[in-house]
Amino acid sequence: MKKVFCALVFVLMLAAVCSAAGKDFVDAGILTYLGTTEAEFQRGLDDLRKAVAPLIPTDEEKGGWAEYDRLEGFLDSLVKTRRVIHFYDSLLSMQMALRSRKIDEIALPEPVGLYLVSNNPKYDIYFSLNMMPSTISFGFKRGNTALQKEFNTAIASMRKDGTLARLQKEFVTELGTSEPREVRFATFKGAKTVRVAVTGDLPPIDFIAADGRPTGYNTAILYEIGQRIGKNIQLVSIEAGARSAALAGERVDVVFWYRNTDGIKAPKQAKGKNLKNVMKDNMDGVILSEPYYEWDTDLIIGLGD
Repeated sequence: MKKVFCALVFVLMLAAVCSAAGKDFVDAGILTYLGTTEAEFQRGLDDLRKAVAPLIPTDEEKGGWAEYDRLEGFLDSLVKTRRVIHFYDSLLSMQMALRSRKIDEIALPEPVGLYLVSNNPKYDIYFSLNMMPSTISFGFKRGNTALQKEFNTAIASMRKDGTLARLQKEFVTELGTSEPREVRFATFKGAKTVRVAVTGDLPPIDFIAADGRPTGYNTAILYEIGQRIGKNIQLVSIEAGARSAALAGERVDVVFWYRNTDGIKAPKQAKGKNLKNVMKDNMDGVILSEPYYEWDTDLIIGLGD
């Protein structure tokens, strides 16, 4: 039951007690989902909101759920306040919309949200969405199983020898407010080149410095993979919303893929609504590597007082 509500919490993007004056809804920004349109996402969201209303615990049921107090205000707002979702193809454009108050809140993975809030005193964490595991993997064009296998082998060896854990500490969990250090790729003469799309939309995981130089955790992971498979890595900057098009058009060979929705299921009481029909990052034509980074929490962020 607890996991069901947390899944609904994440999908519906309902944040803290944050409703703009004079409005009976909240404008929420998220990075573009590739498997649906903004209008389709909104329709599905509104349908789910109606379906969730009868799931709010009664006063008697609240006493039997130890974690209800942590979610009470949030679950109440689920029914009382409608969220209007806005897609953004880049983190920069979404932040600009927030700063100009075109939207009231944005949703981000916990490590990204913590990094932004730590580096910007104008931002506040409105709400923490717990128990919603997500992952990052590499995405390849369907049929490119040879490259997928090479990446999987490298990721497995990095996990086994502790490289993944070491790089996660250096580039994410222990980075603080610092900018990630530069990662310089080795060149293998005569070797094939693997073109990897970077967006800069998940700092400090997928990070592009002020001078336009890609860096961050993903870049460090790619350096290690290049070393282990003996291929040159070429970074190509694109917007998050262009990932599928860049891969399908063979502009790049690899993209970063996150928001794994496989574990999200609709509760029986939700009248047959399937959460994956609303929250879906399209994987048609894309095959994924094994995950190399995970988190359990997402954050809803807005402007402070």
